[in-house]
Amino acid sequence: MENIKRRIEFFSLYDHTNIEKHLEKMASKGWMIEIIGSTFWRYKKIEPQKLKFSVVYYPKDVNEGIVVSADRQNFIDMCTSGGWNYVVNSGRMHVFCTENEYTPPIETDAEIQIECIHKFAKSEIIEGYSLLIAVCVFVLSMLGYEAWKKPIDILINDDTIFWYIPILLVFSVYNIISYCIWYKKAKSAAYDGEFTETKRLIKIEALSWAPIYIIITLLFIFIDMRLRYLLFTLGLIALGFTVYKLIDITKIEISKSEYKSNKKRRLKNFVTFLMVVAYIASGIGAYLLIPKPYDKIIVETDDGPEAHKVYHDKGAPLDISDFHDTSNKTISREKSIDEAILIKEIEWTIYNIEPNDDLGISYKIIDVRFTPLLERCKNEIIYNHYGYSDKRIDLNSDNFESYRFYKNNKPTNFYSFCNDKRIVDIGFGWEPSEEELIFAAEKLLNS
Repeated sequence: MENIKRRIEFFSLYDHTNIEKHLEKMASKGWMIEIIGSTFWRYKKIEPQKLKFSVVYYPKDVNEGIVVSADRQNFIDMCTSGGWNYVVNSGRMHVFCTENEYTPPIETDAEIQIECIHKFAKSEIIEGYSLLIAVCVFVLSMLGYEAWKKPIDILINDDTIFWYIPILLVFSVYNIISYCIWYKKAKSAAYDGEFTETKRLIKIEALSWAPIYIIITLLFIFIDMRLRYLLFTLGLIALGFTVYKLIDITKIEISKSEYKSNKKRRLKNFVTFLMVVAYIASGIGAYLLIPKPYDKIIVETDDGPEAHKVYHDKGAPLDISDFHDTSNKTISREKSIDEAILIKEIEWTIYNIEPNDDLGISYKIIDVRFTPLLERCKNEIIYNHYGYSDKRIDLNSDNFESYRFYKNNKPTNFYSFCNDKRIVDIGFGWEPSEEELIFAAEKLLNS
């Protein structure tokens, strides 16, 4: 069997009460703590023992690398002389254990204990979360400013991080407030000589840190991936994890380990259920990974034959055939969708493959689901159109606004239309008439 176990532990490092209980439980199962990280802890295999643990804080300790200061060594020697065995430390937090459950506690003065914890918490918890809060506020301010200028671009492309940072901010504030409430109660009780147990925030930690690690990792790895690629990749990760677990189970069976308890079997069934869900997700992802239907054709040009893809997406609300005869032409129709909580953008590109033919039309339909953002979206699409200037045009309709774009003071065939909930950005491959513009605007705005 493996002699090392690594686990993700959701403990606040000042939560000595529950850390002690947890380490005692692990020792009874045959695992002794070896390294304590902020979240990832490592254990080594021992004979199952009934041990009593004590977590104490020595505020004089400093970050000294591998060198042990004289003060810290004196502190350790003092604890060991009282019957405690030194186990490990994490910064200013030190862990001791003993086999004698009647060994006197290391901390006998409640006021000193609380002050030691508070000095530790100020440097390890309050300062850390305060920095995290400052970073969240800064990032939110930057994203908010960018979203004010370019709501479509920011909300669609950075939707995940834009909505998750407030959760991280609330989580950090919650942890600081929770600690301050505990410290106030504990300090008050310490004057009467009473020790106040710390409370484990396991649900908050588990629901907050785990998604943070997962989402931030996925953001870095899959920042430009679409859902289809993400599902497929998650399925591959699940497959790798399952292969690892099968190897692990085989090794356990070979070593004739003890029969698993009902609790462990339930955990195994739960993990199996998660794997099945992951496989279903990867199956959906694999299906979505199938390329959109298209044909490859060879087109003769002045520079020789060229290969082109002809897409066959269906359901375009506006087509070239609404304006021109396309019966003898090779038309490609391609659709893409970008969607956020507040905004949805659908883009269609429809054009004739044959060379020397400008017959084509492309357009974006932007649905604004949060009405106060409409003017800001109009500002991004219409008034700040990259490389172009806008000019209001009057069409024979009171149901929408119409704009035409100019480049170098020359009119182009790019237009925008908008009503009270939708913006349409459209480009024609020809000079459209006023009737064609009205037809296109009404069809796209009402589709």
